[in-house]
Amino acid sequence: MAGILDNVTSGLPLNQGQRIVIAGAEGSGKTTLACGAPNALLVPCELGYATMTVPKTPKIETWEQVLQLCEELRTKAMRGQLARGSSLIWDSGTALERMCDDFTVRTDPTYKAGNKTGLTMATAHGAFGKAYSVSLQNFQVWARYMDELAVHGGINVIVTCHVFASMVLDPAHGEFHTWDLLLYSPKNAKTYGQREFVTQWADMIGFLHEPMFVVKNDKNQGLQQGVSSNQGRMLAVDRKPAWVAKNRYNMTGLIAIPDPKAPGSPANSWNHLADAIYKNSGIDLYNRSI
Repeated sequence: MAGILDNVTSGLPLNQGQRIVIAGAEGSGKTTLACGAPNALLVPCELGYATMTVPKTPKIETWEQVLQLCEELRTKAMRGQLARGSSLIWDSGTALERMCDDFTVRTDPTYKAGNKTGLTMATAHGAFGKAYSVSLQNFQVWARYMDELAVHGGINVIVTCHVFASMVLDPAHGEFHTWDLLLYSPKNAKTYGQREFVTQWADMIGFLHEPMFVVKNDKNQGLQQGVSSNQGRMLAVDRKPAWVAKNRYNMTGLIAIPDPKAPGSPANSWNHLADAIYKNSGIDLYNRSI
């Protein structure tokens, strides 16, 4: 029987799928960018996907449908019916979490359907916020399915996610605001929720935004105005105090993501990201169908 040390390998697992989160404010182009990935299948979990022309599933409404789809995808992957290098787009992670929370409440033993004054995340599963831990466990079931598709099926898993201005407590520098994933995070600074889990889980989190600077009104020093820096849309790929981002591809700084609606821009901006990933890691995520 071969031991673990008999199977030591080196180098990058180039045939594995990547787990990528595209985060940004509403209307920033997250879904459009994600749908430019190679051989994309869009899984819409919220409205706003009508203009996407890639293949798409019916809108997912419940966590039961999420798990059903995960089982169907795994079965097809095991049968070789999902091509390696294809991309699965979940739009969005924020909507996924809402469905997961709803399922968590509905699976409380004391839940009664149709009771408008019934359980909430604060009171379900014994109250005192215990439902949030149950919801995280349910959410991790979805993540394990995605890990199987990525590692064994070679499927890229791309999740869009909304953001919000979150307060960070830094032990060295105190409190400050940052753009963070719009997912649950406990307030006790001792445990973690979906936000921390997804941040650790992803191979990359990119923050899609248009850089700006703030100017003061000379006539009214209390009024400040945000002004575009005329750089266009950028994808931040490493964490800064102003936003959440990360990657395992040795990338730093900002990647220009042209707006496909702008005159002269390419119809697909995904390959700008794929090019940066390839140049820094050798991992090929190019969409060659365009």
